Amino acid sequence: MVSPPVEATRGPDGSLLLVTRGLGAEPAAGRLLRGLTPFLDEQDALNVFLFAERKRREPWRGGETVVAYQELVHWRRDGAIGVYRGVSLPGHAIQPGEVQQAFQYEPAGIIEWAARRGEAAIISSAAPLELTACTIAKPWGREIWFTGIEQRGVCGVRGAAGDTELPYALGLFPMPLVGEGVQAPILLKILDPWPDPVLGDLYLEVHREKWETYIVSRVARGAWPDGVGLLRAGLNRDVLAAHRSADPEGWERKLVAEMREAIGAYEQVRRRIDALLDGLRAQRGLPRDEPEPPEPLRALLAEVPAGLREEEASLRAAVEAFLGKVSLREGDVVALPPGVLHSLQHGIEVVEFQTPTYERLIAMFAQKVVTQPHWDTEQALDWMHKAPFEPVPPRRLLEEGGVASERVVDFPQFQVDRYRMVPGSTFSGKTEGQGAYQLVFGTQGRGQVVLPGGGVTAVVPKQALLLPAELGAYQIQTGAEGCGFLLAFPRRSLPVGPAKAPKPAPDMTLAY
Repeated sequence: MVSPPVEATRGPDGSLLLVTRGLGAEPAAGRLLRGLTPFLDEQDALNVFLFAERKRREPWRGGETVVAYQELVHWRRDGAIGVYRGVSLPGHAIQPGEVQQAFQYEPAGIIEWAARRGEAAIISSAAPLELTACTIAKPWGREIWFTGIEQRGVCGVRGAAGDTELPYALGLFPMPLVGEGVQAPILLKILDPWPDPVLGDLYLEVHREKWETYIVSRVARGAWPDGVGLLRAGLNRDVLAAHRSADPEGWERKLVAEMREAIGAYEQVRRRIDALLDGLRAQRGLPRDEPEPPEPLRALLAEVPAGLREEEASLRAAVEAFLGKVSLREGDVVALPPGVLHSLQHGIEVVEFQTPTYERLIAMFAQKVVTQPHWDTEQALDWMHKAPFEPVPPRRLLEEGGVASERVVDFPQFQVDRYRMVPGSTFSGKTEGQGAYQLVFGTQGRGQVVLPGGGVTAVVPKQALLLPAELGAYQIQTGAEGCGFLLAFPRRSLPVGPAKAPKPAPDMTLAY
């Protein structure tokens, strides 16, 4: 006989309840159950329930405090892998004796019972996970995250009985949900800048290892009357040509030196203005280091001497003269690999997919940077590509049966496809055998994910679903409106980053 390191209780219909206490975050419930396969085979248990009491630190919140939580997981052991369903509950929401009593009464409904008790989402490897968003205020507007897991915000999964934070949801049985070796999902978010010029312009920054893409969802007509917005990216082609012509051997060094000097002059004026604004905030009892909407900031800026404001605008224009420009219309796509100096401009809402790494080098910013006390100008100019930037156009994949698709992002770490479906059409997809999850993000109209067993989940604009790695076959069907959506999925083999690039920040490392 094989003896499990848990308490085992037999239930009706050949079911089995296992109870274990004193666990950390590892092993995950799915891995623990698979490790007990010899014992479960001896018990002829096809429906296994595991109730685990755990403690862990939360690296995405700094990892200092030990947090207690509970998990209740059902493993239906049919097929090659079976199906997992479970809930994660904070603290000590239920007692082991209550679980055992509920299990003896009705094993089939114990997961739903626990979800109601703990107001938690039910997580299943055989159903889409409906992701809940969290909004992050920025000096230039806001970000809306759907898969973010870090100190600034933690997204979640929505269920009928309540919500569950994403790291706890994905930590129940990671392999069936996200695939082997995945630490954090592709970061999916919306960037929503203020429509105000300058105040709604994003940082001028460069990344050393983060790959990101913008898919334009809206161009504010109040900011851009002709519907054509702007991304500053790469270097100005004419400026590059002039420097190469004037000094074929030393043009790069001279260009960087001129940019450094221009940004340095701008930073001095920027610091003077920021100090004046901080003084005005102190007089009015306003916070100094928090993002604020344009209205009060405009009022403060009006009190800055006109000559200083004019000098700021002139020096800012001198820096911007070095930068390339990319026109953006609704539906346009810009894929930004590491090394591209860039700044999305005001009033342009984009859907962004990026590697889940928090790192950036800020070359300059036309407002006070509230997340760090300094700019990274030297490093940013060193790392940036000394070249113009040209977006890579999407690549058409298929168009048949009322479904059109194109590859809009083809990065080493992940890919993103865009689908447009006419009313009444059907897209057939699958995750089974692909070894990884998929993200579905609605962009227009309305559709629904339909599973072979009959489950239905809505696909609507600005909402995201995570399709588990072992979900299997599914369809997306449309009604009278038609439907548009983005489909993202990671590559199974991730490349090694540049030798001198920093490691991902600790708060993005998930111990599944």
